[in-house]
Amino acid sequence: MNFGIIGLGNIANKFATTLNKLNETLYAVGSRDINKAKEFAEKYNSSKYYGSYEELLNDPNIDVIYIATPNNMHYKNAVDALYHNKHVICEKPFTTNPTEAIELYNLAKKLNLFIMEALWIEFLPMYKKLGELLKANYIGKIESISVSYGFDTNPTRKIRKFDSKLAGGALLDIGIYNLGLLDMIIDSEVDSFTSNYRLNEYNTDEYSKINLVYKNGIKATSITSIGEDIKREVYINGTNGIIYIPDFQHAEKFIVKKDIDEEYDFPFEINGFEYQIREAINCINNRKNETSIYPANRSIRLMKLLYDIRMSWNMKFIFEE
Repeated sequence: MNFGIIGLGNIANKFATTLNKLNETLYAVGSRDINKAKEFAEKYNSSKYYGSYEELLNDPNIDVIYIATPNNMHYKNAVDALYHNKHVICEKPFTTNPTEAIELYNLAKKLNLFIMEALWIEFLPMYKKLGELLKANYIGKIESISVSYGFDTNPTRKIRKFDSKLAGGALLDIGIYNLGLLDMIIDSEVDSFTSNYRLNEYNTDEYSKINLVYKNGIKATSITSIGEDIKREVYINGTNGIIYIPDFQHAEKFIVKKDIDEEYDFPFEINGFEYQIREAINCINNRKNETSIYPANRSIRLMKLLYDIRMSWNMKFIFEE
């Protein structure tokens, strides 16, 4: 299967590395900077490189496009790829609002193509085992969950992370992992939420603490920050025990705390991206429009929550005003 990549930033490097180690074909890469495309292609053994996204999409030999452009471009890039008869793996956040997310899933189905939001933690084997234990009530009934994730970064990168023109801010950059994890575990719509948050001079968020109540009664707290280091950790509190995940994003182990601690280990084969890539290939080969692991309804539900939270903060991006 021939892969093409548009948007050649940090996350695209990780995706390309994984393709190479899986012995999958990185056929072409595209950037608005032809020199960057050439350098990337040489580094990751891509057969072709293009100085525009349109040129890449017009290549008939590409089967699937991985979209790793800035957040504000995901919807248009995905629409263009689908209309060029390409399957799509689109980086998170899938879009910037639920209406666009619905449109993309419907368009892929109409055109009989596959599309997937690349929220990579959804596909990690550790979470399959965790789900089995929770379904079996291994720690009793879940009462509450807390999840946190924060990092500091250099000033130049921080400006890009917060840029409203690019649909920036901590919520869509890393808060999506927190809330996506909660959705994966709880699998219910949110009934209500309250939040404390801090916006910056770009009118995007740099910190938030969100308290959520789900329709099935479970309560959760999500803390997210770009600007301070906060452990990527999760506590799942049940009536008969606690499950602790020391790094829920790079999720290779969790610990069950009951009478004695039990550790479950699931080391990555490569870097964690291999699982979403394999799932996409399997779905495409089986002529599916979406993955059953992270289906459209859950992706849309998460996007709606992210959008509702943003609107409660009056955090509209420049292109939305």
